[in-house]
Order: sequence, then C-alpha cells, then structure tokens
Amino acid sequence: MNCEGLTAKGLEYEENGEKKLMPRANIQDGYKYTLEQNQRKEYLMMLCIQKHPDLDKLTIELMVDYWMNHSDEMIKEMEKDTDFMAKFKSN
Repeated sequence: MNCEGLTAKGLEYEENGEKKLMPRANIQDGYKYTLEQNQRKEYLMMLCIQKHPDLDKLTIELMVDYWMNHSDEMIKEMEKDTDFMAKFKSN
C-alpha cells in the first residue's frame, strides 16, 4: 500500500480516467454535546487517560463517546462478561 495521492485536502485518485477527490473526514461531525455534557466527557477522558496511559487518545475518546451515548448497550455487554462481573458484589 502506498500513500500516493494523499493530500491535505484528502485522497486524490483516478477512476475511469477521471480525477476524483475523497475529502478528509471532518472530526467535528461527531456527537454534539451541551456544555455540561462536554465537561463530563472531558472529565471521563482525563480519568481514562490517567488509568490507561498506554491507550491512544482517539480510542479512549471513541469509548467515552460510546459510553455517553449508548451506556445501556455497554452495560448489557459488560454484564455478559462473567470475569469482569466477578469483581463486583451481587445484590
């Protein structure tokens, strides 16, 4: 794989003799948060980065965003993990 055609504007390529451009993703297209939600996200990001310094920040941000927007689904997934759930007292 080579990066020929990768520019600041995106990926330039040729298709059927026609030059085309696949623009770079706009990272601002993600979730929209209120001021309070953004403060909570920043707090969670800080805690996760401190606890898992070897993970890259983008991975942590993806997980924090997913938690903030789909926590019910994440809880269901965590509950399926018996090794993880064994760390907690059952009611």
